[in-house]
Amino acid sequence: MSERMAIDPSVLDDAARRSALDAQNMIPLVDEFPQQCRKALDIARQFNPPTPRVPIQNVVVTGLGGSAVGGDLLRVLVEDNGEMPLVVNRDYQMPAFVNDHTLVIAASYSGNTEETLSAFEDAQDRGALLACVTSGGELAQRAAHYGTPVAFIPKGQPPRSAMGYMFIPMLLAVHKAGVIRRDPTGDLLNAINLLEQAREAWKADVPFEKNPAKQMAAKLYGKLPIIYGSQAYSTVVAFRWKTQLNENTKIHAYSNGYPEMNHNEILGWVLAKQQVPNLAVVLLRDHAERPKIVARVETTKRLFARAADVHEFFAEGQSLLARMLYAIYFGDWVSCYLALLYGMNPTDIGYINLLKSVLEKIDEDDPTYRETLEKELQAIG
Repeated sequence: MSERMAIDPSVLDDAARRSALDAQNMIPLVDEFPQQCRKALDIARQFNPPTPRVPIQNVVVTGLGGSAVGGDLLRVLVEDNGEMPLVVNRDYQMPAFVNDHTLVIAASYSGNTEETLSAFEDAQDRGALLACVTSGGELAQRAAHYGTPVAFIPKGQPPRSAMGYMFIPMLLAVHKAGVIRRDPTGDLLNAINLLEQAREAWKADVPFEKNPAKQMAAKLYGKLPIIYGSQAYSTVVAFRWKTQLNENTKIHAYSNGYPEMNHNEILGWVLAKQQVPNLAVVLLRDHAERPKIVARVETTKRLFARAADVHEFFAEGQSLLARMLYAIYFGDWVSCYLALLYGMNPTDIGYINLLKSVLEKIDEDDPTYRETLEKELQAIG
């Protein structure tokens, strides 16, 4: 075993080490997530979508990164209990179908995401019905100019840690707009209670020997994680795990889901060990999987085991909403603990900030922009 692999996972129980590495308090933010959801519910109850001028026929949530995760969750719930299609847009412009029958929710935690600002203006030009979820910034200013309703959420934390603030106002808004038939408030409150219970087993002061989240982090240390969701919703959760491992842990991770991966990616496992000798699979599962899915997962587990360590996590909760949030919350803890094992600050996003600094100097209307770009790239080295 290499020196990098020879770690003592009990370091996760060292409060002084945690504090030193987690200098910007990502772990306390994860710990406070259930309370964040309660506060977000209070905000959501006061947030009303605009009154439609014509019947709503479709919904678009436009956002990037941590601000778009709520849109992914919302899409799953609308597919399960909705009256019309919902898509998540991660681009500078709206899909071609957007018109005055479209409800567009622009989601940007900072309010300054350039892609979201551009898409917001495109939606405005197309006559869409608009609403925003943000902590302020340019998006709030433009919303005020157009008279667009805004759910204002608290400032001062990384967008990926503000998922409750971003998601819950959107969830209640689409219910109020008639997109989701059943009031989700009851399911949400039950989900928050479940998260509070789970936190007692996963939080930082629970020792490694009794903490499943710390134990999962240790199992993934030194590995390239591949996260598979067994259900439609857990495929979305798997992507959240992937992005949290990217941002919090600073490692590569990949995600996919059943049954799609059985039609292509399954064959990548034939030579997987020759490509990457240190793979680890995490299967995000549900106690209510249909028999064909169970057969798919149990069969592929045998194939994965030929080339990788295989781990499973079963979502808990009575509702779809609860199971989504439960599985996401566990992944958030795992990503932070794994960051600490690597000696990384979970909050730091240096590479993203570097990219943003370059983009700020690029003027799309300047025909000589490539010269500016080359200077910036030379500075990076």
